[in-house]
Amino acid sequence: MHHLLPRLVAFVLAAVVTGALASIVQTQFNLASLLAFGAPVTTALRGLTTMEDLARFGPVMAGIAAVALLPAFAVAHVVGRVVHARWHKGLLMLAGLCGMAVAFWLMASVIPMPPLFAIRRLPGFVSMSFTGVVGGLVYAAVRARSRSRSNGPGWAGTLATAGAILLVPVVAFIVMAPPRGVPPAPADPATYQVQTVATGLERPWSVAFLPDGRILVTEIRGRLRVVGSNGALSEIALDGMPAGFHEGGVAGLMEVMPDPDFAQNRWLYLTMSYGVAGANGTRLIRATLDGDRIKDVRILFNGTLKTRAGNNGGRMAFLPDGTLALTVGDGNLQREAAQSTHDHQGTVVRIDREGRAPADNPFVHVTGALPEIYSLGHRNAQGIAVDPDTGDLLISEHGPRGGDEINQIVAGGNYGWPIVTGGIDYPFPRVTPFRRLEGYLNAQLEWTPSIAPAGLAVYTGALFPQWRGDLLVPALKERSVRRVIRREGRIVGQELLLADLKLRMRDVKVAPDGSVYVLTDGADARLLRLVPS
Repeated sequence: MHHLLPRLVAFVLAAVVTGALASIVQTQFNLASLLAFGAPVTTALRGLTTMEDLARFGPVMAGIAAVALLPAFAVAHVVGRVVHARWHKGLLMLAGLCGMAVAFWLMASVIPMPPLFAIRRLPGFVSMSFTGVVGGLVYAAVRARSRSRSNGPGWAGTLATAGAILLVPVVAFIVMAPPRGVPPAPADPATYQVQTVATGLERPWSVAFLPDGRILVTEIRGRLRVVGSNGALSEIALDGMPAGFHEGGVAGLMEVMPDPDFAQNRWLYLTMSYGVAGANGTRLIRATLDGDRIKDVRILFNGTLKTRAGNNGGRMAFLPDGTLALTVGDGNLQREAAQSTHDHQGTVVRIDREGRAPADNPFVHVTGALPEIYSLGHRNAQGIAVDPDTGDLLISEHGPRGGDEINQIVAGGNYGWPIVTGGIDYPFPRVTPFRRLEGYLNAQLEWTPSIAPAGLAVYTGALFPQWRGDLLVPALKERSVRRVIRREGRIVGQELLLADLKLRMRDVKVAPDGSVYVLTDGADARLLRLVPS
């Protein structure tokens, strides 16, 4: 115990210093990326953002450093027993470097959460890893000082010192933690009742209605199900479908949508992930439904390949002019691509029913631009709908930690991601200090904290006349459906539907009879129907 307590203080201080330094390095690389886009990052703003990250992300980074440095220093101590004492400091510095490098490699390669911005490229990865060298140096210096003092502070004083060192980042994180938010009130349960249409669905993603009354449901692992009038499930044979890419609940078969003229042409549109783990993208196909199978499969669109699964977008809607809009996510790791017209990631694309870019798309005549792009600067839009009263195209999109949005899409519009957002990164550093900026379009509505909006519908039915024109948004994280109340196109309030079920909500669609169908999420999901009480 007498020998371990000084090491404890040295280790705690080394972890805190390493975390603080890594936070500062991360912020500088992140701000440099914004400067490359021409964002007005002044010296004062740089300093303010660095301090904010230091207070909120620094403590998180100190925890990561502690986990990384503990085994690294332990190995260094073992090796130090068999080598010359003069090499001990160097061993600890090397151990700190290796420990942090391994931690950042795991964050970038194994952990499914999008990694820190700085470690996505080699210069940032190396710079962040070298913060461990400073941690090793601090650890060695404090240990050497404690050994040189004949009378230490005793175990009580040592623990108090370690506690005081830890208190600073803990208090800083508590003070700077993101707001928890207060959800809106639940809707009056007397205004609607919930019917269970089907159960036993396996990770469903989308629901659609056919003119003959059949209901289609996609499952992300590659099945297209049919829900009968009695809730019985059957399956559409996907003959001729190109090979897809599947990974957990984030990549696979996504949206299904019948053509507006389905009664005549029998066309279905489906979105799916394609490619392999390190090079996958979002694909749109068209097929003809023939009884309980599809035929005449045709690939209409292949999105730019990305290096990680997830953030696929994949939602579709037909515009009033008969063209088709499709959302494409930013792909997690390449979020800067959302600002490029040379990449489909982070965009809404617009094509005709044959997969061609219409001649009036905003970037058709821009040299080097991809002609399908209709708008850009999106993160991961998993909801899309057209307001039939106005013709407006609306999307709901996931932010990171906060910054979920509803946007009204205009041709050629730039919606800011990742230069403008109300959200922060998952490990708590700033994505950007800008919530609004000239030249970028503002969201109609923003949710911070996140609700994880996974779909979008405009209510136009007759069963709920008080809902007409309102938006319905299924939320995965919040486990509800949000009714976004609008009056004359303006958002005036919100309320929660189905919150009492405490289920993740994946999709919502308004049926031809005006009832509302909701897909829950997960391995044993349900298809629900909302009707008036």
